[in-house]
Amino acid sequence: MRYSTLHTHTIFSDGKHMPEDNVLSAIAKNMVSIGFSDHSYTDFKLDCCIKPVTTPAYIAEIRRLQKKYADQIEIYLGMEYDGFSTVENRELYDYILGDAHYLKIGDEYCTVDDSKATQLEHIHKHFSGNAMAYAKAYFETYVDSVQRLKPEILGHFDLLTKFNVFDESAPTYQKAALDALTTSLKVSPLIEMNTGAMSRKAKDSPYPAPFLLKEILNQGGHIILNSDSHDLNHLDFYFDESIEILRSVGYKHIVQLIGGKFVEVGI
Repeated sequence: MRYSTLHTHTIFSDGKHMPEDNVLSAIAKNMVSIGFSDHSYTDFKLDCCIKPVTTPAYIAEIRRLQKKYADQIEIYLGMEYDGFSTVENRELYDYILGDAHYLKIGDEYCTVDDSKATQLEHIHKHFSGNAMAYAKAYFETYVDSVQRLKPEILGHFDLLTKFNVFDESAPTYQKAALDALTTSLKVSPLIEMNTGAMSRKAKDSPYPAPFLLKEILNQGGHIILNSDSHDLNHLDFYFDESIEILRSVGYKHIVQLIGGKFVEVGI
């Protein structure tokens, strides 16, 4: 099948390549569409986000590429919004991804996906070593982000598992995750299967975990396959294998953005 990805990062935030280079790679891979979703501005952490001064250039560049390559591939303009970002004008974008990269504890913004050492430090410092309390706080933050942003797509739902710190089989963990999932799907029933941590060799399986994939299906949610690519070589990373995982769970369709609409595509 022809693939699509709507979670792509460029040099406008923390990606390695220009948007046009990503487009050319997507065309070479015979992808049906590509969407750009650089990280929105966060004033407390500047090394990985788009800056307000460059946002107009980002928007103009993606719109320019849409026109230039209209006869070869569909190109969409998005933005990845964290729960602590402010959506300035969502009418500027074709869609937004909503997720959570930080926990705010007091005046400190604790990055969820920086490194295993940092995550363990925060668990020790702010949760007295209680990993499950950290997990509950993460999922509460995720829900708050989704309810405020109302994104078209739910991004990397269980990002906190990137470094294999948590026992995902524990009833306490699964209850926190499933409660958050249920609430989030009521806001947006479209959730991504994200292979980004795999391409960066941080995980050996996509987000979300299999028990969450089953519950998404049970609740009538929909999966969109995204690579969360920061490198043009990874635009369709692990997509064939991800389709097989979805089939094994019982999915018959994924969703792609085609012709300006989110549509079901058989797998």
